[in-house]
Amino acid sequence: MLFSLDDEGALDPRAAGAKAAWLARARQAGLPVLPGLVITSDHAVPYLELGAEQLSLHGSGRARMAITGTPLPGSLCDEVLSRAEAFSAPMVVRSSSALEGSGLWSGAFTSYLDVHHEELPKAVVGCYASVFTQASVERFAAAEVSPAAAAIAALVQPALDPDSGGTARLVGEDVLVAGVKGSPVPLVQGWDPGVHAKVTLEGTVQGKAAVDMLGEERLRQVAIALRHAQDAIGANSCEWAFQDDTLWLLQLQRFAVEPAAEGIAVTPELRTEAAAAIGRLVRRYPGPLGEALVLPWAIADVGLADIDVVAADLDPHEALHAAVAQAAALTAEVWGVPKPVAAEKSRHTLRLLRSPDAAAAMSRIAGLRPPDRVRAGDALSLLAAARRGLVESGAVAHEASAWHIDEQAARARLAAHAGSDAVARIGFDRWEPFNATVVTAHGSSVQGTAAAAGVAFGRMCIVTEPGKAAHFRPRDVVVGVHPVPGLAPLLFDAAALITTGGGPAAHLFESARSLGIPAVCATRIEDLVGAELGEVTDDWALAVDGTTAVVHGVPW
Repeated sequence: MLFSLDDEGALDPRAAGAKAAWLARARQAGLPVLPGLVITSDHAVPYLELGAEQLSLHGSGRARMAITGTPLPGSLCDEVLSRAEAFSAPMVVRSSSALEGSGLWSGAFTSYLDVHHEELPKAVVGCYASVFTQASVERFAAAEVSPAAAAIAALVQPALDPDSGGTARLVGEDVLVAGVKGSPVPLVQGWDPGVHAKVTLEGTVQGKAAVDMLGEERLRQVAIALRHAQDAIGANSCEWAFQDDTLWLLQLQRFAVEPAAEGIAVTPELRTEAAAAIGRLVRRYPGPLGEALVLPWAIADVGLADIDVVAADLDPHEALHAAVAQAAALTAEVWGVPKPVAAEKSRHTLRLLRSPDAAAAMSRIAGLRPPDRVRAGDALSLLAAARRGLVESGAVAHEASAWHIDEQAARARLAAHAGSDAVARIGFDRWEPFNATVVTAHGSSVQGTAAAAGVAFGRMCIVTEPGKAAHFRPRDVVVGVHPVPGLAPLLFDAAALITTGGGPAAHLFESARSLGIPAVCATRIEDLVGAELGEVTDDWALAVDGTTAVVHGVPW
C-alpha cells in the first residue's frame, strides 16, 4: 500500500515508520510540513529477508548487493512513479523505520537527495539496502536486534534548496536551536558544529553567532513552530529548513527529557596522594574479580598497582582455586584478624570508600599492615593465569574483561573449557564514580561543549575512523574527531563519548542521550594529553562531566 502524508494510514509508525508517522501527524495538525508519499514497510519485508539471508552467508556487502539487484515489483514501481508525478523534481527519498521512534537509531539509515522521477525505484530499494551497511549491521548487533526487525518504509517528498537549516529541541521552557547556512545535513551528520541559540518562552533570543547568521526572527519562528508541535502532537525535537523565507519542518520526534545531573564533587580526602594511588590500584584490578580477590588486601600496599605481573604456569582452573585461597590468607594477614572477619571488614571498607564517608575508609586503610610482596606477587600471577585461561577458552574477549565477571562465573567458565559465549558487555562498574572523582581531583582538564548530561569514567579509546576500533574495550570513553553515525555501535557499551569537532545537534548525540551516555563535543583533547590524536596512546584515564562539558584526565 501507498499512503499520502494526509492519509490516516500514514499515522501508523508500524506501516509508515516513525519518521513519516511524525510528519503525517504534524501535517494533519496544520504544521509546516511538505507533502509526501509513503511506501509502507510491508513492501520492504522480502528485501529485508533476502538481506538477512545474504548477511548470514556472505556479509553486509553481499546483502546490500542482493537487495539493490532486486528491483521493485512492476505494479508497485508503476504506482510509485504515478503518484510521485504530483511532486516536481528533484525529490528526496528518506528511510523511515519503526525503530526511529527513539533517538537511539538517529542517523542509522540512508536518505537520498536530488532524486529524479526515473530514479525513484532505485532510491526506494536503496533505503532497504541501508539496513545492511556495515555501520547499521554493527549497530543492530550491539543493540541485540535483528536487521529484519527494522520495519523500514520509504518517504518521498519534494526536495528543498534551503538557505538555512538545523535542529531544535525543547529543554525545560527554552528552545535550543542549532543552525547552518544551506542544508542541515552537515550539521546532523556531525561535520559542521553550526551556530547555537536559546529562545526563551518570552521570545528572548540568546546567542550572538546564531543571530548574526540566521537572524532573530527566524530563530523565533523555529521556536514557535516547535512549541506548536509540542502542543499539537507532543514532539519536543525537530529538524527545520528555510527556503525563500518559508519555514519547513523536515523531521519531528519526541525524545526522553534528560534528567538534571549533578557534576563531580571532590571531597578533601580524595585530593590526597593516597587517594590517587588507590585510584590507580582500582583501575588496575577492577570489577567483581578484582574487588573480591585483590583489593581486600592490596589496598594496604598501593604500590602493587605499578608492578609487572607474569602469569603462573598452571592450569587456569587450578590457578583460580589457588588464587582464592591466597587472597583469603593475604586479607587476614593485612587486617590482622581471622579470615571471615577480615573478609567482612574489607568489604565494609571498600563500600565506605565509594560512599560520601570516604574519609573513614581512608583512615582505616592507613592503619593496615602491607602484605608480603612475594606472596602478593604470587597471588597476582595466579589470577593472571586464570584470566589468560578465560581468554583462551573464549569466555571473554580479552584479559581486561575477565576482571568483570565474578569468581563463581569464572569457575564455571573455566570448568567448561570451551563452548561458552564470550562476555562482550560488562555494564556499569560501581567504582566508576570513585575513579571519576579521583581523576577530577588529580588530573588536568579541558573545556568542551555539552552534548549529553551525566558523569562517567573510563579508559580513553581514540577512534579516528569509524569501523577501525579493534582496540575498543567495554566501558571505554570513545574519543573521535567528528560525531559521525559510524561511531554509534560503540556507544552501547561505552562509558562516555568525546569528539574534537562537531556540535551537540549531531544525530550521534541523540543516540548518546537515549543511551544515557555523557557526551562532550568540540573538545581539544590534544591539549589535555599533550599530543595530537594520531600520536597518543590510549593509556589515559578520563573523567567526563557531560553537564559542565569538562573532561579531566590522568595517565592510566
